[in-house]
Amino acid sequence: MLRGEKPKRPVVFPMVVANHAARLEGFSISEAVTQPDVLARVLYAAYRFYGYDLVMVFSDTMVEAEAMGAQVLIPEDDDPFLLEPPRVSKLEPANPEADGRMPVVLNATRRLRKLLEDEAPILTSLKGPFSLASFLRGIDGFLEDLLSDPARARDFLRLATKNQVAYAEAIVKAGGVPFIGDPVASGSMISPEMFHEFALPYLAQLVRSVHEQGVKVGLHICGETRSLLKDMVATQVDFLSVDEMDLRHARSSVGDNAVLMGNVSTRLLLEGKPEQVAAAAADCMARGGPMLVLSSSCDVPADAPKENVKALVEAGRKWEIA
Repeated sequence: MLRGEKPKRPVVFPMVVANHAARLEGFSISEAVTQPDVLARVLYAAYRFYGYDLVMVFSDTMVEAEAMGAQVLIPEDDDPFLLEPPRVSKLEPANPEADGRMPVVLNATRRLRKLLEDEAPILTSLKGPFSLASFLRGIDGFLEDLLSDPARARDFLRLATKNQVAYAEAIVKAGGVPFIGDPVASGSMISPEMFHEFALPYLAQLVRSVHEQGVKVGLHICGETRSLLKDMVATQVDFLSVDEMDLRHARSSVGDNAVLMGNVSTRLLLEGKPEQVAAAAADCMARGGPMLVLSSSCDVPADAPKENVKALVEAGRKWEIA
């Protein structure tokens, strides 16, 4: 697909990450997000259990901010979160191989690369510069800065971009394909004009740095992105993961040959029935076309029933590409 070739069968990957995979294997979320051997183990086990087509190394959204000095709380069995107001002990790029939990993600990527060899791609998640800048400054304060002190916002954006360029390089060296998540850059949070001015330039710089290493790169932005699709394409990413929107619109916006990823509702995966998930997956494949990675609209919820995730995968296996 990334070479522009139509696949012979649908590519399937519900976004199973650390929290759901940990629950599946009987580990606490805190064990999975702090121990590289556990993170690799649960992600590999979930890949084998569900039988999808690739693996994503994603622990939580706070990895880079914590490594750069932000105070993050890691509950025993829930996702880590940023303490507000932010308390950042330093404002400088982190060392990906030494600081915070960035080495946890990199070492888990290496372990999975050895386990999988060339069997399946490994996507390794990192945050987009806009989201990381907001975590370092504090989300409310950063969003205020966009209007009242854009120079300060850009200082945080440049710092975040510098950190993420180095982290992406380390991800590539570890054997991962960088997969950028930029949740705070969502159209549910900021206007298309703000995205164009404050998110797009730094995202594009990060994408260029990955391409200079000869590697593909993906992008996911949560929430409303219909109004952002044009600029998301302008980043020059190689595949786009979209949240809940009509895939016919997304396909018409990105073209027939672009790789899309999505977008069975995570709420449906959590609260629906297997037959409803299967129907939603079939609808996605019909609307998204052959250059679609059938996936969830965002991360599979930690407590989503196994039967629902299996239904998504099985729907993809039954679909015939015309």
